[in-house]
Amino acid sequence: MKTSQLTRQYDVGVVVVGMNAREFVRGCFASLARTDWRTYTHRAVYVDNGSTDGTVEMMREKFPEVLLVANDKNLGYCVAANQGARLVDARHLLFLNDDTVFSGDVIPILVEYMDANPEVATAGARLIFPDGKEQWSGRRWPNFASSFLGRRSGLSKVFPRLPTVQSYLCKQELSLGKPFDCDWVSAAGQIVRTPDFWSVGGFAEDYYYWHEMVICLRLKRRGRRVVLIPAATIIHFEGQGSGPRPFKRQQFHIVDFHRGAFRAYLEQHTLQWYSPRALLVGAALFARGTALLGLARLRTLFIPTLPAHAAPVFSPPIARGSNGK
Repeated sequence: MKTSQLTRQYDVGVVVVGMNAREFVRGCFASLARTDWRTYTHRAVYVDNGSTDGTVEMMREKFPEVLLVANDKNLGYCVAANQGARLVDARHLLFLNDDTVFSGDVIPILVEYMDANPEVATAGARLIFPDGKEQWSGRRWPNFASSFLGRRSGLSKVFPRLPTVQSYLCKQELSLGKPFDCDWVSAAGQIVRTPDFWSVGGFAEDYYYWHEMVICLRLKRRGRRVVLIPAATIIHFEGQGSGPRPFKRQQFHIVDFHRGAFRAYLEQHTLQWYSPRALLVGAALFARGTALLGLARLRTLFIPTLPAHAAPVFSPPIARGSNGK
C-alpha cells in the first residue's frame, strides 16, 4: 500500500471505495473534477480493494491528484472506508459510492448545511436512478411491516400509497423538497462530521449490509441529528451493472443481508439473541432468507444470465460497481 502524508486540514475529505469497477470509478472522479466547490477545499481518496481490471492504473493516469490506496485484497467496504477516512485531515468526510455521478454544487450544498447546523452529525444526499426515479435514500427505522413493504419490495410498488410505505421511505417529507430529519441515510452519498464519525468508531467493520443504519443509530443515541437534503441530488447507478450473477454470489448477499438485519435489530432494540422477541424475529428472517435463496436458485437454473457484452450501456459507460464489498 502506497500513501502520502497530508499536512493541512481540508473542508471535505472525499472517500470512495471500489473493486473492479473501473468505468464507474472514472465517472465518479470525473464528477468530482467538474464540481463547483465554491470556496471549500477538499482532498479526495480512492481506496481500491484489490481490483484486477486496471482501475488502479487508470486512477494513476487520469486522476494523479487523488490520494490512492491500492490494497492487495478485498478488505470489505467498511474497513476500506475507514482506512481512507484516516488519511484525510478534514472537517467533514463525504462517502460516495463508486457508481455515483453528479454535477454543479451538490457537495457544497451538503457542506453548507452541515456548517449551518452543528447539531447534525450526518446528512445524506437525495439519490436517484439515471431515469430520475427515487431511491428513497432517507428512511425510518425498519419494522415488521417494512420487511414486506421495503424500498425494493414489489408490494411497495403495487401499493405505494400505503401509510407504512409512505412512512418508512419518508415520501411526504421528500416531496416537500426541504431538509428533513430521518432515522438513517444511504452511505452512497453521505457526509459526516469527522469528530462524530470517529466518536462511534467509524463504520462498523463487522457489518457488510446495514452499516449505514448502524452508524446512524449510534450517532442518534449520542443525541445527534440525521438529515436528508433533497437539494443535493446524486445519480446512483444502483444495480445497473453488467456480467452474470451466479448463485454463489447471490447466496452470499442474501445470507449476509438477513444476518445483518438480525444483528441490527438486536442493537436497535437492545435485545439479546435468545430473548423471545429476538427469536421470533430471527425465525421470520430465516424463513424470508430461505425463500429468497430458493427463488435465486430457480432463477439461475431456468433463466440464462446475460454475457457481459450483452448488458446495456449507460452514460457514462459502466461496469458493475461494487464499492469493494
